[in-house]
Amino acid sequence: MASVKDPYDRGYRSQGVNDLIFTTDHVAEKAEVHIAFQGPVAEYVTLSPKLKEFAAKMAAARDSGNIDLLNILMPQVVQALDFNADHVIRFSVFRQDASILNNAGYDFKQQNGVKVRVNLLDLMPEITLKHMEGVEGAYVISAKLAKAGAIVEYMWTETPEDEQSWQRIGDGTFNRSRTEVRGGVPTKRIYVRARYHENGAVGRWCKPVSIILL
Repeated sequence: MASVKDPYDRGYRSQGVNDLIFTTDHVAEKAEVHIAFQGPVAEYVTLSPKLKEFAAKMAAARDSGNIDLLNILMPQVVQALDFNADHVIRFSVFRQDASILNNAGYDFKQQNGVKVRVNLLDLMPEITLKHMEGVEGAYVISAKLAKAGAIVEYMWTETPEDEQSWQRIGDGTFNRSRTEVRGGVPTKRIYVRARYHENGAVGRWCKPVSIILL
């Protein structure tokens, strides 16, 4: 790899657990259909199912407070992401096709001080939920947005497996990173999902996150 210029921003190497879970899931989604991961691959390449398994294990360790396991998993995941990025670069060089570098789930480095444009529809918002202190049945949605002012649609349900049960939150779309929601029923577990809107089109839903209302 020394003779090949690395186009990718390897910022995931210093990410916290929440961001790394999001990155791993995103790269896994892209790897399902990306040409570099179709057919036989080298043993150092981690395919989509294993990446999703890594993300699920990190989420479970985070939720259970198992710091020791996270300290084992996170370096393994970073190495897997590194090796996969290297594989995409090699594949692009072998095919002599720079377009292969696109849509692999990795951000590009800044070029001449200008960051490569983010296509929101290729991404999924990362959201967390927490209780609103002192307000019964209320909670706060915090979203890590891919760019400032991005428009996000939120929906909620008590039965995430039933697609027809999902309902819009408020007017449905918001362009801020913090949204307060009131009027929920205490003791109920609810699930919230989000997706980006851009130029009249919509992206993919993120994985639902849940909270038990107080």
